[in-house]
Amino acid sequence: MSIRTAESRDAAQIAPLIFSSGPLAFEHIFSRRHGPAVIDFLNTEFARSRTMFSYLHHHVYEVDGEVLGSIGSFDTASHGATFIGNAKAIFTNYGLRGIFKGLMFELRLVKAPRKGCLYLCHIAVREDRRGRGIAAKMINFMAAKGREGGFRCLSLDVAEKNTNALRLYQQMGFKVVQRNRSYNKVLDNHLYMECDLHQ
Repeated sequence: MSIRTAESRDAAQIAPLIFSSGPLAFEHIFSRRHGPAVIDFLNTEFARSRTMFSYLHHHVYEVDGEVLGSIGSFDTASHGATFIGNAKAIFTNYGLRGIFKGLMFELRLVKAPRKGCLYLCHIAVREDRRGRGIAAKMINFMAAKGREGGFRCLSLDVAEKNTNALRLYQQMGFKVVQRNRSYNKVLDNHLYMECDLHQ
């Protein structure tokens, strides 16, 4: 078992994992009616370096060369640096409609990383390997990196209806800081959570 920095060659294995971390949101923002299938979009962007979906912002959980989990992370600077790349990729593939939906999602449900926090995203484990502590190991790995980097906390957003993930995060010390109500009937309410790294 190892947790390592992702590489562009991991795209085919990681794209479905990233999608599984928030399928409702991905299907809403990146609608197939207006562009490529979400998995194809994520596969392409993971292998590149300019967007928030890039391998540069992810780690993978690997056993015997097989990728079983993924986790992404950002601070305020790295998240901001992807803004133009995100906008270009979304506009190219999904037009202004995709840009609008993406901005609405970020402004209303999932906020940009706060200063001093290492923000976690795209936390996912392959379906046939869930319930074995893999997500917890990835989060603990990122907590260690956060302390090394001088961050005061880990942070994340989770759909309120994702009770399994919410339970895990609470067990690991994450506390709900803010509840963001959904602005349409498709998306769930989201909870913004933080975990103090220096307790």
